[in-house]
Amino acid sequence: MRPLLLLCSLVIGGLAAAGAQGPSARLEDTAPTLRVPVPRDPGSARTADPADSLYRLARSALNDGDFKRAATLFATVADRYPDSEFAPDALYYRAYALYRGGSSRELELAVLSLDRQATRYPKAGTLNDAKQLRASIRSEQAKRGDSNAGEEIVLGAQTLGNEKRCPTEDDDMRLVAMTSLVTMDADQVLPVLQKLLERKDACSVSLRRRAVWMVAQTKEEERSDILLRVASTDPSPDVRREAVRWLSEVNTERAARALDSILFNATDADIREKALYALSQHRSPSARLAVRRFAETPSVPTELRARAIYYIGQGRRAGDESEYLRSLFWKTASPELRESVIQAVAIQKSPDRTTWLLGIARDKKQEMQPRKKALFYAGQSGVELKELLPLYDELAGETEMQDQMLFVYAQRKEPEATDKLLQIARGEKNPELRKKAIFWLGQRKDPRVK
Repeated sequence: MRPLLLLCSLVIGGLAAAGAQGPSARLEDTAPTLRVPVPRDPGSARTADPADSLYRLARSALNDGDFKRAATLFATVADRYPDSEFAPDALYYRAYALYRGGSSRELELAVLSLDRQATRYPKAGTLNDAKQLRASIRSEQAKRGDSNAGEEIVLGAQTLGNEKRCPTEDDDMRLVAMTSLVTMDADQVLPVLQKLLERKDACSVSLRRRAVWMVAQTKEEERSDILLRVASTDPSPDVRREAVRWLSEVNTERAARALDSILFNATDADIREKALYALSQHRSPSARLAVRRFAETPSVPTELRARAIYYIGQGRRAGDESEYLRSLFWKTASPELRESVIQAVAIQKSPDRTTWLLGIARDKKQEMQPRKKALFYAGQSGVELKELLPLYDELAGETEMQDQMLFVYAQRKEPEATDKLLQIARGEKNPELRKKAIFWLGQRKDPRVK
């Protein structure tokens, strides 16, 4: 394992410019959101407190975004009136203002301010927020090449996997601080995270979830194996789902094989569905084949097979899937799955898709629901109205299909669709179909209808 000083020296050059721009962006999943502090209104405080007016000025400066002035004023409150009831919180708000200032020197002063608060005012009301702020500051400092911050973070995080007690808020903050090292040197981070992910106790679930995220951010090839192991063995469904979720972001053949294993071997339906979605987002050919194989497997629940078909239809990386989907239609006898295939074919870009859909709609050997679906999607897929107009008469005697045909006409905006509905309303011998035609005519704005 490389020395931490070497680790930090590798990133100093790339991060040196950050000091003039304030803290770098923090990704949402790394930690609880840092609460923007709102200093309490001193109006409820003792009017005799000599720090009252100074604290008001500091509070106003912070609210106005004048962080340099706010930091100076809060420091004056803590230095000049150390026994004031405002002094403990003033140290925290000073640290926050310095943190927002963002220079390396300001970050150093912010840490000193928080350490002073923890030592002198161990019962301060803002102490928990101060721990989170300190973790964020130390993380930022490590990103900028501060070896002391990096060493403190690693040493603190190493206790997480070694101790078997339930984690405390301090442990949570240690892991938060460690996010700065995730993409900098996986050799430092992965051993700690793997140790933490070996824990199975219920009280460490939140830490294990964050550890899963951190593993996913590394560039190491072994992260797929770690995430697969967690997705397969962690006792918490939430942690397993998190592992599957992040496997979808690891676009390697190794990750695709891991998801394939989960998809076909997991017993938890929710986990399988997430693995299926993750595979559908992968770019690898093996992922595409895994989703197809899943859609074709008879032992897989129909609902999940239908979901796989939906993902195949939505996929654009592989190009048009019409040929495969049409072949799948004839491989399955399930009306539900055939409906899913019809919907998937309808959103493909092949020019003959409407011809195929209308062929299914005309096929009296098919179940009624797939036929109705095919007719509807053909009407929605850009087929010319002249191809639809003769269909109503062609379907004579099939009341359900004619009813569906009326609905298809009602969705079209062309005047010729109104003409057809008017014709049916005047001349149809089946009174129920005439009523339906009149109903749909009533929804149109064509002045001829009235």
